[in-house]
Amino acid sequence: MNIKKLIIIIIISITVVSCASKGTTNKNNNSTRTENTDQVRSDSAEMVNVDLGVGYLKRGKDGDLEIALEKFKKAIAFNPKFGLAHSMIANVYDRKGLFDSAKKHYDLSIKYSNGSPDVINNYANFLCQRGSYERAIRYYMDVVNNPQYNTPASAYENAGVCATKAKNMTQAEGFFRKALDANDKQPNALYNLMLIHLDKQQYLKALAFLQRLEQVVQPSSEMLAAGYKIEKGLKHDTLANKYLTKLKKNFPGSKPLRTINE
Repeated sequence: MNIKKLIIIIIISITVVSCASKGTTNKNNNSTRTENTDQVRSDSAEMVNVDLGVGYLKRGKDGDLEIALEKFKKAIAFNPKFGLAHSMIANVYDRKGLFDSAKKHYDLSIKYSNGSPDVINNYANFLCQRGSYERAIRYYMDVVNNPQYNTPASAYENAGVCATKAKNMTQAEGFFRKALDANDKQPNALYNLMLIHLDKQQYLKALAFLQRLEQVVQPSSEMLAAGYKIEKGLKHDTLANKYLTKLKKNFPGSKPLRTINE
């Protein structure tokens, strides 16, 4: 299996900010990428072990996390300066709540990354999760400006998520709009811009982003609840009730529904 071709996205256990993911089918905006940009041969021992480790992480059965960690450590044994392997070890430690160990290997991943934007993106995710928002955003911008990175919309989106968590909504809105400039179907950018305008009671703008989002992903409970609030704000009671009916039917007992009923 060639990781460089697959561009695998591994779901990490801690979401940077819940509002960035709840409205889409992708439950975690910030994700660990494993493209091989370290110029290591795909058939080398270190890459084979990283490949195997990624496979175990994707499978996600009991014990697979430890097996994956073992494979990533073997990769480091073959090549102690393999930045991607350090990044994956850090990701596993992050999942396990061993943040000091995670930081150690994230630092090493940056040291040996050879400018890999995916390794830098992974480190930025970690920083944002730990509350280093400004530093994380600087790294996301490094990723955006790296010609090796093929999905700048994702990096802008990640930066917007981080700015949201830092409660800098003006900056967040700017990043989400840049994400849509790069890819007008970025679901988390659409969702967050919908929320931003809903919070401002700018219901028509919020509705426009909701309608665009509905063309990209299947409605979640959060999206339906937002639709209800938007249409209520526009005094479109019939349309609001349609959203509420779908919410009750498809997501009975969900938190968004309980919030509406309170």
